[in-house]
Amino acid sequence: MSKKIIIIILALIIGIIFGYNYFQQDTEETVSPEEAIDVVVDDVVVDEPPVNISEGTIVGIKDEKKEWMIEAGNVEIAEDRKRTVFSEVKEMLIFKDDKPELDVKALEFIADMQTKNIEFIGEVVITNNNGDILRGEHFYWDSFEEKLISWDSVNIQFEEINITAGSLSTNVEMDQLVLKDGVTVNMKL
Repeated sequence: MSKKIIIIILALIIGIIFGYNYFQQDTEETVSPEEAIDVVVDDVVVDEPPVNISEGTIVGIKDEKKEWMIEAGNVEIAEDRKRTVFSEVKEMLIFKDDKPELDVKALEFIADMQTKNIEFIGEVVITNNNGDILRGEHFYWDSFEEKLISWDSVNIQFEEINITAGSLSTNVEMDQLVLKDGVTVNMKL
């Protein structure tokens, strides 16, 4: 008989604990689904860069004016949030006095978002408003100096003039050229 009493007492204790927990949950304040989502969202940790963005347009602003604009199919922001890589570029413009001055085509663009400097890499073609064309494999836009620079071989076409050089530095209007390293000029007289 003592075994039956012990089993009954244990069953009652387990039943009381189970019932207490069951009814305790019903007496607690309920939370709406919206509030529950807000609590969960607050607890979610968003990963820091690198971040990949499909289809993006980024504008570089200097002295409250557009300096450059890149529209790309893929934008990758580096972990340090300083370096941004643009690929599948649809349009890249460099502005002068808030107006487009240079149209740049390249395979890849790498922008320093703090200095606003940009590298143009691979099959670069730069065209100004006069129709002059600058070609090469690697160019650098120096935002502070507002100059295009290349330490690699370049080709420039001005109307009837074709110039090849080992390196180049020029202003945004492409009318102040500094050419070095094996400069060759072909022109019709």
